[in-house]
Amino acid sequence: MAGKELNPYTSPEAFLGAEVRLRRETRQWSQTKLAAVANMTGSRIAQIELDSVPATLDNATALDVALETGGLLARLYQLAANAPTLDNWAAAYLGMEGIASSISCYASSFIPGLLQTEGYVRAIMKEGRLRASVEEVERRVRIRLQRQEILRRAKPPSLWFLMEEELLRRPVGGTKVMAEQLGHLADLSTHPSVVIQIIPTSAGAHSAMGSTLCIADLPDRPRVAYVEGAFTGRLFTDPEDVARCTLAYDLSRTKACGLEESARLIHSAMEEMRA
Repeated sequence: MAGKELNPYTSPEAFLGAEVRLRRETRQWSQTKLAAVANMTGSRIAQIELDSVPATLDNATALDVALETGGLLARLYQLAANAPTLDNWAAAYLGMEGIASSISCYASSFIPGLLQTEGYVRAIMKEGRLRASVEEVERRVRIRLQRQEILRRAKPPSLWFLMEEELLRRPVGGTKVMAEQLGHLADLSTHPSVVIQIIPTSAGAHSAMGSTLCIADLPDRPRVAYVEGAFTGRLFTDPEDVARCTLAYDLSRTKACGLEESARLIHSAMEEMRA
């Protein structure tokens, strides 16, 4: 196990594990030797060094003493423990969304936030936060709708959306709310800064499916990507990670319908909701 390699730059936990290994090897200690000094087991040292089971605060503190690091490992533990949550990542991305020159977004579960109607937003917020007060739901609805101000700018960003066909036929908030949402999509599809493409169910699997993926081009810094699932979110700024996300988006776009067929699918689903 000790011979395996760990990329220390994937997470704070991985960096902590790599630092333990580096300092242990600098002393020419085996994992067994370090375990004895830190009052741990050799297998536990291996787990920490490989980030297979991350260190606890007690582990980090004991290793700081054993390796005489001046508290570095305990500080790295605190960094890992306070890593950004879903809301933190989302807030960071939304700050960039507000200044982006172009945004490309793929959605698998919901109509993208920039395209949602008030009724659709409220239905999502109520179902996603069952214990939230009415005031909290309404606060989140206002925040979501405020994002759409970028569409009303004199020079809005270029917006390109990919959506799964299933999203058009899921009656979020009931058929009346969904019909209104689909009508809004139909209207926005004619906006000069907006492109909406539908990935048909018949397309099968594709590169981006299973998450929400947004890619933003910024005026004063490199492109960023934001990936979100039901309970997790991550903002990517590393060029290799962003390139990987961009490739997934571009490959998925090849599975999408053209603009006219996409508009037809939206209108068809709207009429079904109105029936």
